[in-house]
Amino acid sequence: MTQRLFEGQKVEIKEEKPYIAIPVEMEILDRGEIAALVEEVYSWLKRRKIEPAGQPFCRYWVMGGVEEKFSLEVGIPVERMISGDERIVASFIPGGSYAFAVHKGTTEYLDDTSYALEKWAEDEGLELDKRYEGETEIWNGRFEFFEYQTNEGSHDQSDIVEVAFLLMRDIAA
Repeated sequence: MTQRLFEGQKVEIKEEKPYIAIPVEMEILDRGEIAALVEEVYSWLKRRKIEPAGQPFCRYWVMGGVEEKFSLEVGIPVERMISGDERIVASFIPGGSYAFAVHKGTTEYLDDTSYALEKWAEDEGLELDKRYEGETEIWNGRFEFFEYQTNEGSHDQSDIVEVAFLLMRDIAA
């Protein structure tokens, strides 16, 4: 019996939001490394006395696999656009309509939730915002937003992840 680890597939409107992030390429998706990068971004913000303005996230540009590396950014929203540096980039979470689901449980099964959301969107006739460069599929808005609990300066990841895929065009929620 398969345990359902996600709930509430729906379309949700998100406002454009600035963020800072560390861009990375990985051959294998390493959640431990992602958590360490989240801590690095929090530290970068703290040194500059800038408050986060939302949940930390991964923005996937290319979903890796057998022949390609994962290309992603590990970031945190901020209230206004700020400059990065040699390690940190600044960008925007695109505003628009997103296919959205909440994953509950270990991140070991997070790929199952992403696949189920993608399948649900397809079944609903929703077009996901992605393009191709040669054989490479590039996503314009594929996100995993992590709920973190702050405990005396540390940021511990909980078992709740919001998965969101930008849709090709806005639709009413």
